[in-house]
Amino acid sequence: MGFPYELADELPAKYRPYLPKFEERADGTYFVRPRTMGNRERNKADSADMMSIGGEFRVDRTDERAMRQMVTGNATPTSFPGFTPEERLAEMALENVVGEVLLGMTAVGVSLANNDAHTAYCRLVNDWQADTYRDHMRQFAPSINFPLHDLEVGAEEIVRASSMGLRPIALPDVVPGMPYSNPMWEPVWEAAEACDVPVFLHLSGAFGAIMKGVGAERGTPGLGETGFAITTAGAMVSLGWFVNGGILERHPKLTVAMIECNAGWLPYAMQQWDHVMHSRFIDNSRVQYGGRGMDLEAPPSYYVRRQVKCQFMWDPAAVDLRHEIGMDVLMWGNDYPHFEGAFPNSQAWIDKQFAGVPEDEVMQIVHDNAAKLLKITA
Repeated sequence: MGFPYELADELPAKYRPYLPKFEERADGTYFVRPRTMGNRERNKADSADMMSIGGEFRVDRTDERAMRQMVTGNATPTSFPGFTPEERLAEMALENVVGEVLLGMTAVGVSLANNDAHTAYCRLVNDWQADTYRDHMRQFAPSINFPLHDLEVGAEEIVRASSMGLRPIALPDVVPGMPYSNPMWEPVWEAAEACDVPVFLHLSGAFGAIMKGVGAERGTPGLGETGFAITTAGAMVSLGWFVNGGILERHPKLTVAMIECNAGWLPYAMQQWDHVMHSRFIDNSRVQYGGRGMDLEAPPSYYVRRQVKCQFMWDPAAVDLRHEIGMDVLMWGNDYPHFEGAFPNSQAWIDKQFAGVPEDEVMQIVHDNAAKLLKITA
């Protein structure tokens, strides 16, 4: 997250118990993170929600780098994630990066335990981003934070925040208990389309939790490697709601981008969706699972190539299949400043997986597609 936690001090005192904050105590400074609430809890489902976090720990506020990395989360020891455009531009310059998306709390599906506090916090963060980056919107795309507990209110905040230059809408690839195929999301898709802001579905790790469902406990050999593959390819499910569920057909100007999900799985998904569109298999599946066909006007692959983007860091298979996927679909990004990302070796990652690819095609994937989508003009 690219905003300082001290920002919460600007909200009324009644909201403080629900907000992350620093506390000065006799034995030092503590960072206190109240337990947040995922939507499965709101729907009275599984209380062990992957999005519910909390706790407190002692910090050294004189260690500026450690403090920045703590707020950002999972940052590399060599990164210095900043809260000002100047600090972030300095890090970008180290790798010749010209544009950056700033993901917020909505991208990981976090909701504060108090609805009013969460709504106020989202608006405060959006206002801070608009003010902080207003002279640098050609290089930065601060994402829109909005409450998930009331999607009508969320849609209103999307309209307000986008009018200040914020974009994209950033959501997790899965919000437990709230599948994107559910009509409850229509106000969000309508607002996104009307405001011409893309929807980013950010990898959350939800599909990796499938491993627990098949009995794989912590310490199981191969758990990390297998779970990572499921987590990234699981984006096929989320994208499937948009494509096969008719969302993209109903909203032809809506763009959906899969973030940190890789893209090597995409040509398989496209061919499979096209193949079963009017098949005996799908007829039987609808009977067995109670699904309802959408009778799309065009093959699913058409909507993918028209309205979908897929971002990857290391995916040579997607590069090899770039023309089958569609050159307009792919976007490369380095996931700064996280451990699993390319920073500070982005150029080496690009050179290796794009070896032999024509320069104009490399530029389209590593620059042009994202720049056009996010209106980055640097």
